[in-house]
Amino acid sequence: MNKRGPAFILFHTLMLAGFGFATLGSGTGTATAQTQAAPKAQKQLPGKMPVTPFGPRVRRAPGAQGGAPAGPKPEILLQEGMWRVICETVPVAKDKTQKACYVSATATDPKRKGVFVSLIVLKVKRKDAKGKPVMGHMMNVRAPVGVYLPTGIALEIDGKAIARVPFIRCNPMFCESLAEARPETLAKLKKGKKAKFIVYGAPGQGLPLEFDLKGFTAALKKLDGMKN
Repeated sequence: MNKRGPAFILFHTLMLAGFGFATLGSGTGTATAQTQAAPKAQKQLPGKMPVTPFGPRVRRAPGAQGGAPAGPKPEILLQEGMWRVICETVPVAKDKTQKACYVSATATDPKRKGVFVSLIVLKVKRKDAKGKPVMGHMMNVRAPVGVYLPTGIALEIDGKAIARVPFIRCNPMFCESLAEARPETLAKLKKGKKAKFIVYGAPGQGLPLEFDLKGFTAALKKLDGMKN
């Protein structure tokens, strides 16, 4: 199992994606209708999902090690409710590392083994329309292997559909999406009480996982106040 932390994996995700990502902002009419239908669909789920069981697909022999060697242990700078601010040392070039910090939270389904959604929010440098470097935020959302990929991941805040973003890739441990978070989306998360990220086990079978937004504002403020 790869013992690098989320920041290490996310760094390589950004490189592989070439920063070609969706925007987590206002949802379309289609996304809104599908998202709002998800809670109703959840009640219709059968006892056994008609998909491959959720979870990792790679099994290693006892004692076998895979992936990159373990780096320094991630440092938790803040814990507010379910939200944490974490910093890691990640490689950026040969014999060169840098500190990467992010906001992180994970929600799990108590009734379905292996069903989870993890959210990572980090600051990134990008260029605006005039080519001027500016700071922005990105969201990396992760779900278990075995989810229905074409539907992507939907976001609701206090019962209102916000957006839907596609999956960009899967590895043996999880599937993930990567999207730019617009300031208005972050503002809604800071003002809201509950957020739901909805993944799908099959067409029309939503699996909403709830995030208590208490503590999100403090965590994002801590992240934004750190030097880049």
